[in-house]
Amino acid sequence: MKKLMLASALFCSTVLAISGCQSMSKNTVSVAYSTTQADTLDIPKNQVMQWSSGYNWQLSEVTRDDGQLIPIQSTNPIRLAIDPGRLHFYQGCTHDKIDLFSGAPPLSYSSYIVQLPATCTNSSTDDYNIRTLFEDYGTYMFGIKLLPTISLTAQDDTTASPKRLALTMENGNQLIFTGMAKPLLSPPIGLPISTKLLANYKWHLESAVANHYDEQGKLMNREPISDFYHPDYPISFEIFSQPENSIISFGSNCNGSGAPYFLLDDNTLKVGMIISTMMGCGETGNRIETTLFNFMQESSSTLTLSMQLQSATGNTGDYPHYNLLQTMATGETLIWKNEPKKIP
Repeated sequence: MKKLMLASALFCSTVLAISGCQSMSKNTVSVAYSTTQADTLDIPKNQVMQWSSGYNWQLSEVTRDDGQLIPIQSTNPIRLAIDPGRLHFYQGCTHDKIDLFSGAPPLSYSSYIVQLPATCTNSSTDDYNIRTLFEDYGTYMFGIKLLPTISLTAQDDTTASPKRLALTMENGNQLIFTGMAKPLLSPPIGLPISTKLLANYKWHLESAVANHYDEQGKLMNREPISDFYHPDYPISFEIFSQPENSIISFGSNCNGSGAPYFLLDDNTLKVGMIISTMMGCGETGNRIETTLFNFMQESSSTLTLSMQLQSATGNTGDYPHYNLLQTMATGETLIWKNEPKKIP
């Protein structure tokens, strides 16, 4: 089972109401574009990471705090992929990750780099890799910001032009990545879903089912996930938006929690590492909560929104009543129903 990471203070500010948060020959890589016009992307701070996840990024240059270029001698390009609360760096067969914890603006993140198992075995070793760009602080600080858009010619549509993303290191160096948008996503089905809509309500779990398929992909049977049906531990989630980040919080009537998340244009919900308060919930409550957190953290799912039929359910109230279907990448299906958040 995945181990909950409780050492970071990243989400403490969101669970203030719940006290106790614990928490080739070698070539020099350079920009391949000339800046003939530029625009500034108007992306809210708490949406920069989610927006950046829609691009394929490659390291294009490194600059010192005085603006001077640092030559990058490398056989394989350094690529960047962004998940909720985590950065992935790929170079040839190597894979390194950074889990993001809160820092002090403008260096908004504190972290350390971890080398993961190789993704393949047939590429040459690079003397110059992502670890050489991070001084050996153990833990270090850095910031992430968007740079003006690069255009190939003055007539280019800047919305389709390469974008630039900078990681500003504690020593003043900047790692500048150039990115192109990933292929268009499949159009979502159901009613439109937005972060604002989800954040307006508290969502209560009504149904959680594990689906079992045969080798041909035919559904054989459906089995309720028993830990998610205990009457004393009702399961819910809420979304909170803050100036620097947005988080999703899962609960089962005991501890509070928080995790970074992305809601993509195709209604894919990606949840990062969960951080939780540490109150004891009893043997049953601890089991249910551990199952819930392990199930949701570092997960990917697809959301589908529909209206409840009030004539059939007898719903009352002056707000719309929704069914939110969550289909996990691992095959389980969950149904959530909404109610307005209570104003403190």
